[in-house]
Amino acid sequence: METLLYFSDASLNSDDDAFVARSSDFLGMEIASKTTVKLSFRGSADRDSVDTATLTVADLEVASNPTFKDISNVINGYLNGDKDKLYVIADQANNVYAPGFSGAVTVALAN
Repeated sequence: METLLYFSDASLNSDDDAFVARSSDFLGMEIASKTTVKLSFRGSADRDSVDTATLTVADLEVASNPTFKDISNVINGYLNGDKDKLYVIADQANNVYAPGFSGAVTVALAN
């Protein structure tokens, strides 16, 4: 087994509103805007595709807010966390977030 990460948007009304990713499928994280970051994982259904979760963060341009490096360290901690565990990174439907994340979540699954 390995570490699993969970992401969901607010609706949970279709097949592409949530996903669980294995830590070994992590491809990277990038700044999508000054208030969002996008995490990419190897596709769960099509291994040659990419599943993404775009998560809301505090404005990265405000000096008193966490930096991209801080957010990266949080994700790194979960990716390298205890094996055989499921970590909720962003569950907008239930308002559950890992430190550094809040608000809107956009899930995009490659089919």
